[in-house]
Amino acid sequence: MQNAAERAWRLGCNTFQIFSSSPRQWAPYELSRPQCDEMKRLRDHYDLKPLVIHTNYLINLASTTPLFLKKSVESFRGEVERALALCAEYLVLHPGSFRGADREAGLLQTAAAIAAATQGLDLVKGNLTILIENTAGAQYSLGGSFEQIAEVLDRLRGVVPIAACIDTCHTHVAGYDIVSEAGMRDTLAHLDATVGLKNVRVWHCNDAKAARGSKLDRHQHVGKGSIGREPFRRLLSDSRLAHAAFIAETPIDAPGDDKRNVVVLKTLATKIR
Repeated sequence: MQNAAERAWRLGCNTFQIFSSSPRQWAPYELSRPQCDEMKRLRDHYDLKPLVIHTNYLINLASTTPLFLKKSVESFRGEVERALALCAEYLVLHPGSFRGADREAGLLQTAAAIAAATQGLDLVKGNLTILIENTAGAQYSLGGSFEQIAEVLDRLRGVVPIAACIDTCHTHVAGYDIVSEAGMRDTLAHLDATVGLKNVRVWHCNDAKAARGSKLDRHQHVGKGSIGREPFRRLLSDSRLAHAAFIAETPIDAPGDDKRNVVVLKTLATKIR
């Protein structure tokens, strides 16, 4: 676990995202105090901040199945506890799937489940903020629109520290235009009017293998997909987004792909308006 900080530095990163346990298993990973201390030491040594943790993919806080919902709430609470132990700044969560209900009920339940799972945990003292990530907009998934992200945030303000994570691939395939200059301008204005640009603390910078509006969540190397390089240059050079962390979740098809994507993003970020 703690070696992730060393690997991030070797890749040329100044921020990084990890899983704190297996992303596709319910069984939690038990962190030791020495591991957490070493992670903090390495982050301080290499000036790596913020630390972003992505939650388990199995978690569905909008589930209509009581047993699955119970396991999801328990697993999410474990994610929060590990994030606090690791002194992470952000914990990213997909808002879930509402199959068997309706979208509004799903959004309400996700917010209620987050509140229940975090009860008794001091996120403010731990400097931890939960980030709701937008999704590709598949049939039953929540978070395919900025309005849905904003609704979850509005329901949880004053309950837990809450903000947003925006994924470029998800935004593109959900139907928003971020490719043309005018489209990017309009999309960011829409995001600002709903979620608020100041509330987007992390951007997942991923190109897309699928077309705009396809609803297919298939990440591609930066500049190699249907989004292209220029939209990332615009994002990375927008002074309104200077407070945010930019994270690559791109595929590794060949050794060194992770480093190459980091280099591309750093190159695109060199010209600040």
